[in-house]
Amino acid sequence: DFVDGGADGELAVNANRAALDSVLFDPRFLVDVGERDITTKVFGEPVQLPLILSPCGLATVVHPDGEPAVARAAADAGAIYAVSTASGYSMEEIAEASNGRLWFQLYLWKSEEVVQSLIARASAAGYEALVVTVDVPVVGKRERDLRNGMSLPVRLRPASAANAALRVPWLWRMLNGPEIIFASLVDIAPGDDAGSIGEYADRELTDPSRTWADLAMIRRRWDGPLLVKGVMSPADALAAVENGADGIIVSNHGGRQLSSVPGVAAALPRIVDAVGERAEVFLDGGVRRGEDIVKARALGATAACGGRHWFWGVATAGESGVRRVLTILEADVDRTLALIGRRRYDDVHRDVLFVPPG
Repeated sequence: DFVDGGADGELAVNANRAALDSVLFDPRFLVDVGERDITTKVFGEPVQLPLILSPCGLATVVHPDGEPAVARAAADAGAIYAVSTASGYSMEEIAEASNGRLWFQLYLWKSEEVVQSLIARASAAGYEALVVTVDVPVVGKRERDLRNGMSLPVRLRPASAANAALRVPWLWRMLNGPEIIFASLVDIAPGDDAGSIGEYADRELTDPSRTWADLAMIRRRWDGPLLVKGVMSPADALAAVENGADGIIVSNHGGRQLSSVPGVAAALPRIVDAVGERAEVFLDGGVRRGEDIVKARALGATAACGGRHWFWGVATAGESGVRRVLTILEADVDRTLALIGRRRYDDVHRDVLFVPPG
């Protein structure tokens, strides 16, 4: 429930999949696709797999190896991993575990001092890009988490005890693994235990008074690529670019903030058309297969982003589980290129899509 759930009626979770499912290819055959190339460039640097592993908090809830395992698997696959502010390991521990490309996701905390501290730490730890999440003026209502009593510290409630008892490997790992906390906040929150840190995050994570001027301020303090995540309208995309963003992640937070919004794939083309060559655009929402990554490219995105697929991978088998997920996605992308008649991922444009008459 913690991984799969969304806000309110979870309409946006379903809309993300429905929007991608509605995108159809117009394949071409008897084309020489004997040698294919799925690589591309993101901010001028090559990636072997055109995927950004989206920032998702508390991977330690599903496996004690958590985010360092994800970072190692992503690096070996040649993909980019965007690390969440709410990670179960500190940003420094995750960076130390990886020799790949890492981005750091930043919330607009109430405290300006906290924002600046996290930016400085991300820079010092070698993170390549900063991803500012703007779609959390307040935290959405995730009814599954409310029903299950999801909180820090993580506790087994009577209603879920029987269910947990059937998951013996998970239960054993949880009982013997590290404490589940927001590790990057240990030196920021007033206490260093899970309860104190959780209460601090609940109280201080969001600031509904933030504006685009705050993004401009962050731009002045961050030298690398700056992305804005949570954009669903051309107007917001233009505002982000005008205030210094190099990249736009079109996202509805995996359907975890507001239920009654379009699927991301439906919103993406208008945003691509609005910002043109001024920023790189990424699709984040509903991606489950390599075919979806190719669809994102066809709709105008530089690459796709996704979180739930790698989260289930780490839940299943730690680092090897994430590796397996990324191997499957890599093979999916390669096969899809062959089946639509394109040799290179970079040759995928809107002309590969089926457009019904009228």
